[in-house]
Amino acid sequence: MWNKPFEKLRRRMTCLYAAIFGVLILVIVAAAYTFIWWEILAHEKENLVAQIYHEGEEWVESEEAPCSEAAIRSGKMLAYFMNADGSKVILNQLGTGEAGQELMSHKDDWPKELNTSRLLRMYGANGERYRYLAAVAPVIDGDKQVGRLYMFKNMEFYYHAAYKTLFLLLCIALVLYFAACYFGYWLAGRNIRPLSNMYARQQQFTADASHEMRTPLAVMKLAVQGLQEDEDSRLSDFAKESVAMLQSESERLSRLTENLMTLARSDEDNLPVYTTQVDMTELCKKVASQMMLLAAEKKLQLKQEIQDNLVMQGDEMALSRLLIILLDNAMKYSPEQTKITLRAVKVKNYLVLEVCDEGCGIGDEDKQKIFDRFFRVDKARSRSQGGLGLGLSLALAIVRQHGGSIKVLDNKPRGTIMYVKLPTAAK
Repeated sequence: MWNKPFEKLRRRMTCLYAAIFGVLILVIVAAAYTFIWWEILAHEKENLVAQIYHEGEEWVESEEAPCSEAAIRSGKMLAYFMNADGSKVILNQLGTGEAGQELMSHKDDWPKELNTSRLLRMYGANGERYRYLAAVAPVIDGDKQVGRLYMFKNMEFYYHAAYKTLFLLLCIALVLYFAACYFGYWLAGRNIRPLSNMYARQQQFTADASHEMRTPLAVMKLAVQGLQEDEDSRLSDFAKESVAMLQSESERLSRLTENLMTLARSDEDNLPVYTTQVDMTELCKKVASQMMLLAAEKKLQLKQEIQDNLVMQGDEMALSRLLIILLDNAMKYSPEQTKITLRAVKVKNYLVLEVCDEGCGIGDEDKQKIFDRFFRVDKARSRSQGGLGLGLSLALAIVRQHGGSIKVLDNKPRGTIMYVKLPTAAK
């Protein structure tokens, strides 16, 4: 069973393969149809010129008309016989039907050179379409040319046959295309299976390592806390600083472990969701109130623009964590004496959250990368401020858990807006 990212990758690869196979199949079908039609047309042109020579010989011997009455009435075969210089009509077998009249009205389109042919496409007064293959050849009596004979062959039968052939080819192409889609799906799965297995092993290692680290970290924290609370211990200033550093780093490792476990569960779509009706107005004000002290410590102004009566279906703990991550991230990258704004409004059936800062902003090339794990726009500065590089990855997982979206916008004239859109109804 593929996890969600690899299933999406497999589907994208399948679509790519299907598009390639589809283009190849269409090219093959078009080439085959064009070749068949070209060969048929070339054969018919050659045969029609040869038939004119044959009919011309019979005319010289017995003055037998080139076309039968039945052929003229049905419009299957028509003829027009003129003297050598074209000044006199010797025999007109175009008939009295509309096809013959159209041929006569398109006389300028007839082939001009002897032993040549041309395909004529015409429309009658009633909108009916006529397609005739026209050819001309000389009629020879001994060593003398006595005239030129035009013959016209109705090509409707060949067009209908060509359309049927094309339809059959398209049906075969459709079957081949579905087979190609299935093959592409199988091929995509085969190609990404090693990558998926490697990712699964890495994911399992992350989850197992995070789980195994929890107990020793808890012991370390208790030991450090015991050292700090032991009044009988005579620790030097250096030892006290070391213990404080151990406490800070153990807290950091604990947060990292919890974050890694959460992300591992989100990768497997096992992130727990406790859906209840959440009063987002109250939750936003509560989180903002909690972050006020941190903002004041960093000499930042935290402003609230929260609409009343905002309610949605979701996981209250996860949504609270989302707000804390976004606000904490904004505070880390905001210079002193600047403003951070938490905005919450309802737009149709969605709740829109915005956290706006007046920091240095984020370049366009980094706006998608910031949601990658352990990515930092400014690595040295992030480490100095205690960042783990996992906060926005967790924010993305929480937003997706609720069926929403998150993106980064520019805050004019400077700064960044973290824009979150969440459906108010449970997904």
